[in-house]
Amino acid sequence: MVMKNYSGHLLCSGKGADPTFSSVSIAVQPGTAFSYRQGSENTILLAGGFPSVHPDTLFPLSPTLQLNGDRTDCSDTNMAALAKAEWTRSNSQTFRSYTLEPDPRVTVLGGDAKSLHTFIDTYGGILQIDPLLVQDYDAELDTAEELEINDTEDGLQLHFMVKRAIDLNRCTYCGECGPVCPEHCLSEQLFLDFSRCTLCKECVASCPQQAIDLHAIERREFLTPALLLLKGAKADLPQENDKIYSENNLPRLFQSIYSTQVEEVISWNQRFCQYSGKRGTGCTACLDACRHGAVRQNRDGVQIDHLACLECGACLAVCPTGALQYKRFDDIRFIEYFRTFPLPAGTTVVLGNESDLHRYWWLTPRQRHSNVFFLEHPQPDALSAMHFLLLFAMGAGRIFTIGTEKSTTALQGQFVNTILQALFHRDDAVRIIRPEQLRTSLGEANHSHPLPSFYHDFSYTNRREKLIDLLNFLRLQGDARPVPLSSSVAGNGFGAMLCDEEKCTHCSACVTDCHVEALAADNNSFSLSHYPALCVQCGICIAVCPEDALTAQPGLSLQASFFERKTIAQAEPVKCLGCGKIFGTRKSLEKVLAILSAKNMWDSQDDLLKYCDKCRVVNLFERHEK
Repeated sequence: MVMKNYSGHLLCSGKGADPTFSSVSIAVQPGTAFSYRQGSENTILLAGGFPSVHPDTLFPLSPTLQLNGDRTDCSDTNMAALAKAEWTRSNSQTFRSYTLEPDPRVTVLGGDAKSLHTFIDTYGGILQIDPLLVQDYDAELDTAEELEINDTEDGLQLHFMVKRAIDLNRCTYCGECGPVCPEHCLSEQLFLDFSRCTLCKECVASCPQQAIDLHAIERREFLTPALLLLKGAKADLPQENDKIYSENNLPRLFQSIYSTQVEEVISWNQRFCQYSGKRGTGCTACLDACRHGAVRQNRDGVQIDHLACLECGACLAVCPTGALQYKRFDDIRFIEYFRTFPLPAGTTVVLGNESDLHRYWWLTPRQRHSNVFFLEHPQPDALSAMHFLLLFAMGAGRIFTIGTEKSTTALQGQFVNTILQALFHRDDAVRIIRPEQLRTSLGEANHSHPLPSFYHDFSYTNRREKLIDLLNFLRLQGDARPVPLSSSVAGNGFGAMLCDEEKCTHCSACVTDCHVEALAADNNSFSLSHYPALCVQCGICIAVCPEDALTAQPGLSLQASFFERKTIAQAEPVKCLGCGKIFGTRKSLEKVLAILSAKNMWDSQDDLLKYCDKCRVVNLFERHEK
C-alpha cells in the first residue's frame, strides 16, 4: 500500500562543501527503492528510512534518522548533526564481501560396499561423489589402505594406498589365473577380492606374463572440500572440523554446496589479542562465547569462520581488548559518532536493530519523546561494557538495549550497573529490555544525571585502554570511598598479578606475550612492574614463567592504586669485575652457576662468568697468553 505523508529526512549535497539537511512530506512505496525528486543541483546522500522496506535504494537509508525525526523532539540543528554522523558512519563501513561459488564435491567413506553404492544411487545426481571404501572390497570401488586425513585452509588432504595386484600393462587376459585360485577371489573383471584372498600365490605362479603382484600398491593423495562418513566407516579424523559430515547432518552438507554470500564483518587484530597461538594458552573468552563453531584458536592465533558466523555478537561483547571488532560499527566509529552528534545531558539512549526499531516506529505513529535518542545498531548483543560506560560518561542518563536478558551483552550491562552502583548508587542505568517493553520503559521517569562534567575524549588505542580511561574518569567523580569489587560481581577479566621476588630471576619471559602491556620490564633498573587495570587475567605470563613466580589475584577495585603501575619485583644488578658495567642480575647469575656446577661444567673457583661479554673475551685471551 502507498504510505501518505511519510516524513522524508534527507541529507543532500549542497552548493557549498557541506551537505544540507531537510525534512519533507513525500509518498513512498514499500518493497521498491526509495526515491524522491530533488532539484537537479542536489543529490541525496542519505535519507531516513528502513533498508528492509526499500531494497536496492541507491543511497543509504538510516533507521536512526527516521526514528529520531518522527518519534523525538530532536531540533533541526541536532537532526542535521545526526544526519552527518549517520552519513559518516555509512561511508566508513569497510569489510570484505564475496560470493562462494557452489561446490558439490564430497568424498564419501563407506564401511561396506552395499551402503556406499546405495548412497551413490540416492545422491549421485545432487553431489559430485568421490567414493572410498575403508573396510571392504568391491570391483567398482577403491579401498583406501593406511588412510591419513589432514586439515588444510582449502579443505581436507587425503593420503592413502590402493592395492593394485594386476598390472594391466602386462596382462594379456589369457585366463590362466582365474581357475587356479582356490578361493575364487579373482573375477573375470580382473578384480581381486582381498577380503577372501589367503595370499597362496597360485595365481602369481600361473601367470605367464608376471602381471600379478599381491603386494603391489598405488599411493594417492588429493584435496577434497568436504568429507562424509557413512555409518560403520572408521577413520582417524582431525578434531572439530566443520568440513566433516555424517548421515545425521546431511542438511548442513547440502546447505554448504550452494552459492553463498560471505561478508567478513568480524575482524581480528593479533596486536591486541591475549591468546598466544604459539604457546596454545591465554584468553579464551571469544572461543567460550561462540556457540556456532565460528571461532577457532590455533597456532596462528584466532581464526573466524565467516561462513559459520551468524553475527550473534557474543564473541565481540566479551573480548576484553577489542582484538575482535564488528566492522559494521566498530569501536572507533562508535566513539567518533558522538564527536559529530554530542548527547544532550540526561538523554535516554535506545539501542536496537532495524527490525525492532522499525516495529516500534510502526506501532507508535503519534508518539513523541523528549530527551530520547534512538540509535540503530546492527547487532546490539555485540556491545560491551566500554560502549555502555562511554554513553553514560558522555551524558546518557539511561541506556535501553533491546535484546534478551540471557545474552552476553546483558552480562556486560550488569557489570556496568555494578560499577555505577558503587560510584553513584545507580544500579539501573543499563537495562536489557524486550521490544514489547520499550513503550512502557520510555514512559518511566528518568533520573537526574550524577556527573558534574562529561567525557569528551575521542581518542582510541584499544578497548581495554578506553575502558580504563572511562573507569578513571567516573571514579574521580564518584563516591570518594575506596570500592573493591569481587571477581564474582564484576565479572572476570580484571585482577592483579603477584610476584614471588625470591623465585623471580627477571628473565622477562612473562612480558613477551603481554600485548596490553600490563606487565613491563625496565632493563635499566631490573624491575618488573604491573598495571592491574590493564590486566585481563589471561594467564599467559603464569604459563611461561620458568620459576613459577607469578600468581593471579582476580577482581576489580576502584581504588586509585588499581589504576597505577606498581613494581612487583626488583632485582639486584651484577656489575662486571672488569669495567663495572651492569650486565645481569644476581639471581640469574647464581642460577647459571648452580646449573653448570651441578653438571660439573664449571669450576667454582673460576670467576669468568662475573665479567661482561667483552671483558670475558679479554680475560680468556690474557689467560691463554699466560
